[in-house]
Amino acid sequence: MRWTQTHGRLTLALRVLRQGRDIQVLLSGGDAHIGAVALGIPGEDASRTRLLLLPGHREDALAQGMASRMANVLGCAVCVSVGIHYDRIGRQEIADIENMARLLTERCLKALTKDTAC
Repeated sequence: MRWTQTHGRLTLALRVLRQGRDIQVLLSGGDAHIGAVALGIPGEDASRTRLLLLPGHREDALAQGMASRMANVLGCAVCVSVGIHYDRIGRQEIADIENMARLLTERCLKALTKDTAC
């Protein structure tokens, strides 16, 4: 499954792969890479989500929030990898990316829960 969201020069792509009963999510935009990886566990809040972050990257909050939300809604383990890079990005565009990621997460959850999810 794949969803995209565009706002101005920004485009994010969210892809979902099933891993047995669990879910692997990739969120990328601009020069795609792996900046942060979070493992959400059902029944745990975001502060208990396991997180790996590459030095110098700032995708940790996105990965952590998405993994926690999706794991709790879907009732399975959810691994989220995020890598987004746009040159000369400003505060407003960062806020736009955060909003786009929330919208993509909700679109994905709607489709997966309709599809009986995990």
